[in-house]
Amino acid sequence: MVNENILKLWLRFVIPSIVGVLLNTIYVMVDGIFVGQGAGEEALAAVNLAWPAVTIILGLGALLGTGATILVAKKLGENDKDSAEKIFATTIKYTFFVGLFLMLIGLLFADFITKLLGANEDTFQYTKDYFVIIYLMSIPYLFSSSLNQLVRADGNPNLSMIMVSTGAILNVILDWLLVIKFQMGTTGAALATGCGVSVSTIIGLYYFTYGKSNLKLRKNNLKFNTHVLINTCRIGAASLFMQLSVGLIILIQNNVIYKYGNTIDVAVFCVAGYIFSIYAQIAIGIVQGIQPVIAFHFGASEFKRLKKLLTITLGVSIGLGLLFLGFLGLFGEELILLYGISESVLESAYTRIFIFSLGTPAVGVVYTMSSYYQATNKTTYASIITLGRGLFLQAFFVLTLPIFFGVNGVFFGQAASDISALFLVLGLVCLDVRKKNSIINPV
Repeated sequence: MVNENILKLWLRFVIPSIVGVLLNTIYVMVDGIFVGQGAGEEALAAVNLAWPAVTIILGLGALLGTGATILVAKKLGENDKDSAEKIFATTIKYTFFVGLFLMLIGLLFADFITKLLGANEDTFQYTKDYFVIIYLMSIPYLFSSSLNQLVRADGNPNLSMIMVSTGAILNVILDWLLVIKFQMGTTGAALATGCGVSVSTIIGLYYFTYGKSNLKLRKNNLKFNTHVLINTCRIGAASLFMQLSVGLIILIQNNVIYKYGNTIDVAVFCVAGYIFSIYAQIAIGIVQGIQPVIAFHFGASEFKRLKKLLTITLGVSIGLGLLFLGFLGLFGEELILLYGISESVLESAYTRIFIFSLGTPAVGVVYTMSSYYQATNKTTYASIITLGRGLFLQAFFVLTLPIFFGVNGVFFGQAASDISALFLVLGLVCLDVRKKNSIINPV
């Protein structure tokens, strides 16, 4: 890896990741389209209400998957394959038991959690149906998230793309069958998602057990190891915080929207999230693709190549953010209509969603630097960036702007927090550079 042309290496890992994430994003968007077209705006709003609970699964999957991926890639960079396999197997075992715990929580506290999510009489059953089935699929959901990243760390980004793509295509097919044909509403959408992640999990487990993988899942390594767990959680914490902050902010946003608006406003906000995710998930795909490469180079002490990898990633992320805004300006209304939003609110919905998305170029920088600091063992910086943007800034703007702008303030808050987060990142980068200079040239 350290001898390959830097641009070819970047493309080899990032392109499959982007393709996989794009297909994953398309199926999430199609999920919303089918729910909106097949079950109506109340069901679409219910998916948004249930999402904070789903982010707990996504967050724990990211915690274990990202932490283990960086540790494994670093050990491979140090040429310590035995330790890499032990970390990998330990993560698999912990992932299984975390999934089992989440399944029980979903079953035992379904009504309580649905009420906590803010569901009203119109959306309660839709929200509960979606939430419960997703939680019953916790084990494959967690495995799909962590194995996808570990396959890339093993040096097989193309298989990672296949895993995501296969699950996404199956999900779209089942969405059409269950939501449109059989009219199963949010239950059908959740079942389609569960089947998709289950297929991804099977492919990943087969690869590491019987396939031509570099790392192998060995029975004698399937042990509880608190040292590995602590290190995994320490490094993966920023990824957990990112997902949990998304869930918490959506929960706050939903409550604020209901205070200043109605269920239609929640549905429009849900559509804003779907459309924004086109770029956000591409940015995540870029950093997920390059993160194990950065960790490998960090372990191998190849710091000049590391800097080049970071520069390329930042440039591409910012450029794609600007292209996304251009795309939204040209085709935004057509996208919104796909979700079953009525034409009577189309103009206001388009304006809200465009303003909501104005910070996308800044988001690419935020994701890239958070991921870079994770991969280079500066987990405190990564957590500050993640919590700063994803929790504190968003909470501040979503609670204050509606006082002045009503329900529109919730949509304005997303762009305000994304742009403000860019200044937070710049401050941390300056601090990091100053620390390095003081070490090299002490007073």
